[in-house]
Amino acid sequence: MRVQGVSLKICLVAMSCLACALPERSYAASDAEAAKAADAILEQVRHDPADRGEIENGDSRRVCLSIGSEAFLSLSAYPRSIDVANRVEKGIEPGAGYNASTQGVLFGEGPRNVEPGPFIQALMDAGLVQRVPVTWRVHAQHPAMPTAAQLGIHDLDDNSEPKPDEGPPGQEKTTQHFAGDLFLATGPEAMAIFDGPSEDQSVQNSLKAPPLAGDTAPSGVRVPARLCYGLTAQKVLEYGPLQSVAPQHDRITVVLLMTPEGAPVWAQDPRILQVLQGHFVVPQDVRIGTYDSYGDGWHKNNLTFLKDLAESGHVTGE
Repeated sequence: MRVQGVSLKICLVAMSCLACALPERSYAASDAEAAKAADAILEQVRHDPADRGEIENGDSRRVCLSIGSEAFLSLSAYPRSIDVANRVEKGIEPGAGYNASTQGVLFGEGPRNVEPGPFIQALMDAGLVQRVPVTWRVHAQHPAMPTAAQLGIHDLDDNSEPKPDEGPPGQEKTTQHFAGDLFLATGPEAMAIFDGPSEDQSVQNSLKAPPLAGDTAPSGVRVPARLCYGLTAQKVLEYGPLQSVAPQHDRITVVLLMTPEGAPVWAQDPRILQVLQGHFVVPQDVRIGTYDSYGDGWHKNNLTFLKDLAESGHVTGE
């Protein structure tokens, strides 16, 4: 029998030799390579940054939980604006607790000794947030009180008219001071835990970093949006087969046991949990991901392939 001028026997011999040239990995060898790849991914995830992006995006180990707007003390009308015709300038007189070099996260403001609310109180009890006493300075400019002549008022027995050269009332400037408190979590540690700026428009409109009197707000003060913490990859719980998708392209699905990295105890306070948008900090977390290798390390795929894991996954621990 001939196939397009070539004998079938020659074709079979050629195909047999080709099969011999391609290495056929045994199941044990494939399992060992898959286990090695899973361990390599474990080590890589352990060294991924915990302060960039979010873990769902595959470029860090950081988990972020949104904070509800009810968590903040927002008294946007404080100090209350004076009823004036022109402008009012409000600002805080620089002090030891709040000046141009202040860095931190603002959780609210209000009159001196204002009640902060349970969320802020829990952070204060944990020693993270401090009540910073400040003095607000309100500078107002408005028309002065007009004279009787300027109003066209005169005694009935007086036939005099308003002086024609007497102009309108001038501008009067007043400055008032109000004692208040800011609720600040200061320092780089607080700024790493609490992410900002807030995505909640109501919070953005009502809670902003207070400006200094006659100056701008310190650039290091922001409004938080989320509570963030890092995870540490502890061990591989399960891994799927190591697949060759294309030349120099391998793929594997891995299940990792993660634990919070330095998650503060106060994060489990019920007063904290009630504003975390239905989420909470868990003592352990399991992350499933599919990783691709192109010869330059493992990269997390945006998709997770569970089929091979379910059919022939290898369980390594509980």
